[in-house]
Amino acid sequence: MKKIIFLFSFPAIIFVTVLILSFFTKMENEEKLKELNNFQKQLISITSELEIEKLFSNDLNLANIDLESLSQRSNMQKKFWDEFINKDINLAQGHSKKSSSTVNTEINKLLSYLSRTFEGRNIRLGKSLHYEPALFAQESQKEKNFGFGFSAYDGFWPSFDKEEANIIFIQAKIVKELCDFLLSSFEPVESFSLLSIRREAAGEEDRKFIGETLYLNSSQCYLLRDSKLVDSFVFEISFTGKTKDCRTFINQLRPPYCLRSLRVERQDLEDSEKQQFSMGVDDASIKSDILPIIRDITSIFTLVIEYIHGAKTNVQNEVSVGLPADADPEKVKEILSLFN
Repeated sequence: MKKIIFLFSFPAIIFVTVLILSFFTKMENEEKLKELNNFQKQLISITSELEIEKLFSNDLNLANIDLESLSQRSNMQKKFWDEFINKDINLAQGHSKKSSSTVNTEINKLLSYLSRTFEGRNIRLGKSLHYEPALFAQESQKEKNFGFGFSAYDGFWPSFDKEEANIIFIQAKIVKELCDFLLSSFEPVESFSLLSIRREAAGEEDRKFIGETLYLNSSQCYLLRDSKLVDSFVFEISFTGKTKDCRTFINQLRPPYCLRSLRVERQDLEDSEKQQFSMGVDDASIKSDILPIIRDITSIFTLVIEYIHGAKTNVQNEVSVGLPADADPEKVKEILSLFN
């Protein structure tokens, strides 16, 4: 009987055991499947992050290339403007600030020096632009208050602050140098007319008194400082002479001077030509096809000159401002060192 019971119960026990094992195996498989799904999700996440890292890495490489190119261009630009400004001879760079009263004294000395120098060379100052035949016209008296762009301050000095007074002084030193260039462009025995020198106002107080010597920029004259990269003073000088005289003057305008505009006009010869026809010349000769020879080849030259005294080439500050506040100091130092 026991054998029969055992024979019948043994398969049941095996079945229950297998059933229990299959249940636990199923549970374990489900756990493994869940883990596998989690690993798959992590793999997808890692793959996505890896793609993003690749994009960032590519952007970083491009940024590094751009940064290197920017640093090279910045250094080249800085070198160019440093050479152009020429600190060793730049009148603005080498200027030491003086008090307003001292500038007043220096301006008076300068005006007196220039007046004596031009008078000693028999140079006409502020002469009319119209042609005057030498046969009939008498030499007009030189204007004593020509002022070389500083007429208002010949014996008068407003209440300038120190900054504005020193800008006027720098402009005065530049004007003196331009006058020296002009005088050396003509032969010592050669006479000419210095028609005008115009300059920009040094400030609001100067603008009240500068008068007709104020330079106003026209839209046709493009200045270097319009690029917002440099600081400069602008002057306009007008004089009479021959082409070779103007060419000699221009050849002296080396950096920090920069010629921005040149206008050439012939003097009004109409009255002179009329008189040549009316003095002892018969009607037949007037109607002939032979044109008179114009011996006077003097022209009026008007030049706009820019004097560069500063350049905005410090790219380090702009790059430094654009970097994150929590950036690695060593990395920031490395980046900024590219612009030294």
